[in-house]
Amino acid sequence: MNQTLQRLALDSTLAVLIFAVAVGCACVLDLLLNWLGGYFKLAANPATSKLAPLEGLRGVLAISVAAHHACCWYFFSQSGIWSTGGSVIFARLAGFGVMQFFFISGFLFWRKSIKQGKIPLCNFYLSRLVRITPTYYVCIAIALLIGLVSNGLQLQVSWGALLASLLPWLLFTLSGMPSVNNVDLTRITCGVTWTLALEWTFYLSLPLLGWFCRKTIRLFHYAFLFGALYLAGWYLRLPVVHLEHLQNTGFFIDGFAKFMLIGFGGGILIAQLELRLQSWLRFLLPWRNWMLLGLYITYLCSPGMLVLDEVLLLTGFTLVVQGADIFGFLASRPVRLLGRISYPVYLVHGLVYYVAMKLRGGTYAVEIYSYSVETAVCLAVILLLATMIHLSIEQPSIKLSESFARRAWSSN
Repeated sequence: MNQTLQRLALDSTLAVLIFAVAVGCACVLDLLLNWLGGYFKLAANPATSKLAPLEGLRGVLAISVAAHHACCWYFFSQSGIWSTGGSVIFARLAGFGVMQFFFISGFLFWRKSIKQGKIPLCNFYLSRLVRITPTYYVCIAIALLIGLVSNGLQLQVSWGALLASLLPWLLFTLSGMPSVNNVDLTRITCGVTWTLALEWTFYLSLPLLGWFCRKTIRLFHYAFLFGALYLAGWYLRLPVVHLEHLQNTGFFIDGFAKFMLIGFGGGILIAQLELRLQSWLRFLLPWRNWMLLGLYITYLCSPGMLVLDEVLLLTGFTLVVQGADIFGFLASRPVRLLGRISYPVYLVHGLVYYVAMKLRGGTYAVEIYSYSVETAVCLAVILLLATMIHLSIEQPSIKLSESFARRAWSSN
């Protein structure tokens, strides 16, 4: 018990330090961009105070995933096994970040569907492609270049095999994450692109989902549909099903159904009940920040508790939607800046960790204190690189995407 408490104290201290470094770097970047003025100042400033805590939450979630993978790299360099070495907090940071990203996507798109009605598909998908693709392709291209340099810039497979292995990456890894020219892009990117594959699956499902958003009662039909899909996928995965392609289909179906139920589905539920929740929870609002802080600490410091995990996170997310900002932390300018650059942070942090390992001579074991300093430097580089990508690629993409989105929803 004493060792467990000591480990929990060490991990919580390291996690707080990582977030402190990230927020400190964001403060410096915010001051720098405002000093530069013009386009830089506009790109750094929050666009609106509406749902400000949600924007800040995005930044916290991206840093959470980056912190989780920093821990994984540390133990990988120690043992050759990709794990968090028994750390409860750093293991939980992954689910903390990813699940709430799905909540946000489900909440925002369902909220807009309720207000605007039927989605004009052509302009909608065009706006999503313009918003997501340029930043993604640039980061994947950088990852591929890093891998090719590591392999001596030698073509190690046929051109046909090279093009075939590139195709899944061009399609947001919807059909897997193969090696490219014997380069393990999954290791370089920390495998984060699987969430983009699920995100696109969610987008492609929106025409079907439009029917469910018209009446609250239809959420029961939604739950029944994806519950049945989950059970079908679970059955196909059983050993009694001897056909490999059916088992693979089962893995996809039950994974998709699971996230539609408790990932995107959590955000969808909150969007559907948003106004009612505001009335139901009004007597709790004076304590919402304390409650949110307590829920997050409970989640991060507790071992896995199955469904209760998602209940804790969804309850916390509900409080954020209702204005909880952890005493102004989530709504602060530096944290909201982290939210604005969260997409490139999510995509590039693995690249920076990988290069850092190469620069220090490989994945050999180092002392935790040396690695902590290395991680702090990596975080600064990650945020600087993400800011540069945001300013040069993502921000113009956002502007163009917003114009397509306005055209899409205004045409209803």
